[in-house]
This record gives sequence, structure tokens and C-alpha cells, in this order.
Amino acid sequence: MNEPQKQLTPLELQIMKVLWDCGPSKVQTVRENLPASPKLAYTTVQTMLNVLHRKGRVKRTLRGRAYEYEPLLSRDRARTTRFTT
Repeated sequence: MNEPQKQLTPLELQIMKVLWDCGPSKVQTVRENLPASPKLAYTTVQTMLNVLHRKGRVKRTLRGRAYEYEPLLSRDRARTTRFTT
């Protein structure tokens, strides 16, 4: 519990912004709303969402055959606790 919180990487921050703006989303929705050009691979976005899940920044819920990801870290908390780079 005393472990210092790690900052979000630039890609993690982009993904969090999509979740904050769009609400609970599946991997494909996040991928389509990322500003990256060219588009990131589906598996890259999926991996990053799984990393955010392990870090406790998002929760996931199985909906049908795919997970839906929802932010646990609020935009305000990310700003005030210096999670962002």
C-alpha cells in the first residue's frame, strides 16, 4: 500500500482519455477513438487495456464474448496526483 503510484505512459493516458470521454468501452471502440495515425493494432490496444487493468486504473466486465473497460481513475485524480506525464 505504501508503494508509490507510477505515472501513466503517454499511450496509457491516451487510452484513459478515450475511456473518460466515451465511458465504458470495448477494445474496438477504444482503438477507433485513439488519435494515433496509423491506427494501432487491436492486440496492442487490448494489451494496454490489460496493463491498465492490472495497475488498477480500469475495471473490466465481460459482456458477451468481449470485455468492456471502464476507468477507475478519474480525470481529476489523474491531474491532481501527477499520474500524467
